[in-house]
Amino acid sequence: MHAQHLNKKEVEAVIRALEECYRRLQAANVSARDLTQEGFSLLFQSAYHGLSHK
Repeated sequence: MHAQHLNKKEVEAVIRALEECYRRLQAANVSARDLTQEGFSLLFQSAYHGLSHK
């Protein structure tokens, strides 16, 4: 995902999804560094999808 190609609404959605990712990591007592890139991608997709359906 390239930030320069996103409109303001999309940027805000990405930021909310990242906030949700870190909230989930804190709740699980896990560091982002403990995840692989693929693991974080799956976490982000889940958070983004979950927030977009609220």
